[in-house]
Amino acid sequence: MIQLSSKMKLKITNQKKFIANLALRLLGLIVITVVMIFMLYFFNNVLYIPVNVYFIIFVLFVTQLTSIIACTTGLMVDLYASKDNAILLSFPAKHDEVFTSKLLVFYINEFLKNLSFLVPLLIAFGVISNLPLTFYLNILTMIFILPLLPVLLAAIISIPIMYIRQFLQTRNVVTLVLLIIFGVFVFLGLTGLLDEIPTPIRIVALYNKFVTSLTVFMQSSAKYALIYANIGRLLFGINVLSNYGIVFGVLLVLIALVVLISRPLFFNLASHTSEYAVTKKHKGTNKVSKNLFWTFFKKEFTISIRSSNEMLSNYVLLILFPFVVYVLNYIYIGIDRSTFGTKLVIAFDIMISLLLVTASNTASATAISVEGAEFVLLKTAPSDTKKMAWAKVAFNMIASTFIILLIFVLFQLSLPQFSPTDIWLMFAVVVFVNSGHILWSFQIDLLNPKLSD
Repeated sequence: MIQLSSKMKLKITNQKKFIANLALRLLGLIVITVVMIFMLYFFNNVLYIPVNVYFIIFVLFVTQLTSIIACTTGLMVDLYASKDNAILLSFPAKHDEVFTSKLLVFYINEFLKNLSFLVPLLIAFGVISNLPLTFYLNILTMIFILPLLPVLLAAIISIPIMYIRQFLQTRNVVTLVLLIIFGVFVFLGLTGLLDEIPTPIRIVALYNKFVTSLTVFMQSSAKYALIYANIGRLLFGINVLSNYGIVFGVLLVLIALVVLISRPLFFNLASHTSEYAVTKKHKGTNKVSKNLFWTFFKKEFTISIRSSNEMLSNYVLLILFPFVVYVLNYIYIGIDRSTFGTKLVIAFDIMISLLLVTASNTASATAISVEGAEFVLLKTAPSDTKKMAWAKVAFNMIASTFIILLIFVLFQLSLPQFSPTDIWLMFAVVVFVNSGHILWSFQIDLLNPKLSD
């Protein structure tokens, strides 16, 4: 109850207000269901996307896959890296009770999510398809079964991912290589998908192909939906007993795996996550630096390469930049354009490039504030603040310029239809504006730093 109360308000202070709140939530569910009815009707009769059993299986699979990912990331924090573990594990309670209570909180969370989206969608589907009463009775059982699956799967999956995460935390080079490989595979997959688009692009013909491909994809996805394909079939009254048997059998296997594997490892992982977080041993050596600027520049570089999260948080939009530009320009090239249209394409490229690039200057926008209260240590060891500031700005400027250069080289290689002159003029404009934005962002933070944060 302690963990549940930290995520939602449980105490009833005013009974009338509580009843009114419940009535509003019920009204909200009715409104969502009505909206879902119109949406499914629009899909089926206007967009010509077939709303049938394969559609429901596909929606079930996608929504539950999203829930599994969300539960896995959430449980990795709440089970093993939560700060309240030190308090909860010191209570006169068994470790199994703490483990079960954390899973129960996630189950209730998933139950409420399904109640506000998936259940109205299924009811709406039953209304527009004139399905029998058994369909709605099966929905009642699935309300309680569906939230169990992502929570149990996440409790199992989170363990190997947690070990992999701990392994990669001290091996930043391996993490960087894996991220690069992942980016290359995403780019190749994106290129393969774009190659399927016929050129020149005709909107009507392209939409017809999209609907056909989506229909085939939804039908084929039923083969890989595993347990969710069985749930979709039993909702429609297809082999109800055998499908219920498979669903309950899978649930029993998952519960057994959680009890036999996840539960015993919970205390081990939860107690060792912070206790042995630092395993490197460094020899303490004092080195006299002759160049203060170079010292703080190396400090910024060291912080970035030691933490992949730091690098991603600062430059994630720059990493997404080539994918966005490649997709948009591939579509632009596939459309017949006039000379004025080509000029507009270049203008849009510059605008989108600047939006993504300048949004990545958070490192400069918080260069002083991110130091927080530690910045006052300069009073005990006075240094030239100007050189420290320029070191922060210089690193961000050099790093972002290098990434932008790689992006435009990739841009020229992947889209040879653009003239090199236009591409490198765009590069010069983007670098020039980005440099000015870095200096401006730093100036704002320098004039009004939030050192208390």
